[in-house]
Amino acid sequence: MLELNQPETSDREISAIKISLCICTMNRPDELSKCLRSVFESTELPDEIIVSDDSLNGKPTQTVTSEYSTVIYQEGPHRGLGPNRNACIRRATGTHIIFIDDDVCVPPDFFTLARQGSAGPDAKRIITGYEMKHVQGKVHKVRPHNADFWGLQRLPISYGCRAVVINSTIFPRDVFEKALFDELLRYGSEEIDMAHHATALGYQIVYQDNLYVNHYPSPINREQYQRFVHASRLYATTKSYWQYDRSIFKALAYVVLAPFQLIGSAAKTGNLKNMWGACQSISTAYSYIFRYFKNSQK
Repeated sequence: MLELNQPETSDREISAIKISLCICTMNRPDELSKCLRSVFESTELPDEIIVSDDSLNGKPTQTVTSEYSTVIYQEGPHRGLGPNRNACIRRATGTHIIFIDDDVCVPPDFFTLARQGSAGPDAKRIITGYEMKHVQGKVHKVRPHNADFWGLQRLPISYGCRAVVINSTIFPRDVFEKALFDELLRYGSEEIDMAHHATALGYQIVYQDNLYVNHYPSPINREQYQRFVHASRLYATTKSYWQYDRSIFKALAYVVLAPFQLIGSAAKTGNLKNMWGACQSISTAYSYIFRYFKNSQK
């Protein structure tokens, strides 16, 4: 596994790292309150905290953020996670950017370790860690995994990392001057798409095993966004083969084969609702692919 060998860094190099923390939220004021409380209990604070809110009614979120005078609140674009992350980027002023979800809590030394890991002369380096996912009383360690042919993140990163755990990743600001999150991706795969784009641009993703967050997945919004997960994967994987790997053959093979793989997986469940959902995902994915190629011709 490729891991970070901590370089010798000076206090000056570490202090030069200015972190913009970006939190995208929607309809989760209680979770956001816990998230912000953990941030402000850190031994070192980020230099800037931006909350971008996609809630239809922003008042509950504003009530939470108003408890912290230094938090910047902004209304999100209401078009999903990809566009909302980009809205944060446009507002951010730090040398480095961290994204965490509103149902995440950071440990006290998170920002200290993030600064230390990012300091040094190698500007084209993205640091990623892991998350401890808390579900039904059980805790799972979720590390980054590379995508297999189907776009499922289940391959080890031993021979080069092309994935991130978005909640425990620190990006250099300049990567977003060349690559933004794909705004067709409302939910799911936006982080693997960004990782593929960044590595195609020459950025190295380095795993740091002492950098982590606690993730308490909220059920709020899950059902609304669940229908986008497979569509996002089909689209993002096709795009990766076409744009980043520059393999027309893999892209065409995937466009033909991936729908059958998805329908086959749904059929194994014996649930007609799952099969119908798979068909809807395929239709949505093809609409994304069509819009992608249409936009690329402009």
